[in-house]
Amino acid sequence: MSTLCAGVARRIINPPLGVKTFGFSSREGTVQAIESDLSATVLVLNHEGEKIAIVATDTGWLAYETINDLRERVAQTIGTAASHVLINLSHTHSSASMPEWVPDDPEQLSIQAGYRDLLCNWIEDAAREADANARPARIGSGWGDCGIGVYRREMGSDGIVFLGEVPDHPIDTSVGVIRVDDLDGIPIATLFSYGCHTVVVGPRSFVASPDFPGAARDVIESSLGGAALFLQACGGNVMPAGGMGYEVDCTDAKRRIGSILGGEVVKVASGIRTHV
Repeated sequence: MSTLCAGVARRIINPPLGVKTFGFSSREGTVQAIESDLSATVLVLNHEGEKIAIVATDTGWLAYETINDLRERVAQTIGTAASHVLINLSHTHSSASMPEWVPDDPEQLSIQAGYRDLLCNWIEDAAREADANARPARIGSGWGDCGIGVYRREMGSDGIVFLGEVPDHPIDTSVGVIRVDDLDGIPIATLFSYGCHTVVVGPRSFVASPDFPGAARDVIESSLGGAALFLQACGGNVMPAGGMGYEVDCTDAKRRIGSILGGEVVKVASGIRTHV
C-alpha cells in the first residue's frame, strides 16, 4: 500500500516598522503598527519519496527572480525539484514593499531588502520543519461558493472607468478547499483558494496586516484545528464588496469579510471525510 505523508509549519513574518507597503499609491507613509500577525505556512506532501511543497505567504509582491531562487532553496531543503515547489502570495496590500518594486531612497530600499532576505530565510526554515514533521495522512477536496467579491471596473455616465462595483458582472465565486488529515481524520492542514484583491485594510490604515485571509484562517483553525493556508486565485478585477477600506481602523470590516469566507471553508471542509 502506498503511503502519503504530510507535514506543516508556520513562521510569523511581520515586517519592520518604518517600511513602506506594497499596493496603495495613495498610502503615503510607512508601517506604524502590526494589526495582526502576518505569516508564511508551508505544507510538505511526501508520497513514497516524491515531495511537493506548498507555500502560502502574507506577501503582496515578490520579484520573479526572488521567487525562483526561493523555490530552489525550498527544493534543496526538502530534497525535491524546484518544479515541485509552489509559492503563493496572498497579495495583501498591507505587506512590506520589496526593493525591486519601485525606486526609492537608499535607506528605504535597504530596509526592504533586509526584510526580503529574512522572509526567504523564514520560509526555508518552515519548509525544513514541515518536512521533518511529516506523518501518514489522507487527503480530500471539495468546492464551495462565496459572494464576498464584486467586479470593480465600473463605468460612469461620462464613459470613464473607475474603481467601483458592478454587482451584475460575472465573477468566479468558487472556493476551492483541500483537507489534509492524519489517519484519524484530524486536520493537519486546510487549503482554501479564492480570487479577490486583499484590500479591506485600506490606504488610510498605516498598519501591516494579512487582511481578510488572516481573519478567515482564524475562523478555520479555531473550528477545525490544524493549519489553514490561503491560496490567492485570480483576483483580477475582483474587490471585496464594499470596496477597499477607507477607515483608519479597518479591523472590524476585515474580520467580517474574513469570517464569511472562513465560514464557507469550514462548511465545505467539514463535509470532506478522509478517514472512512
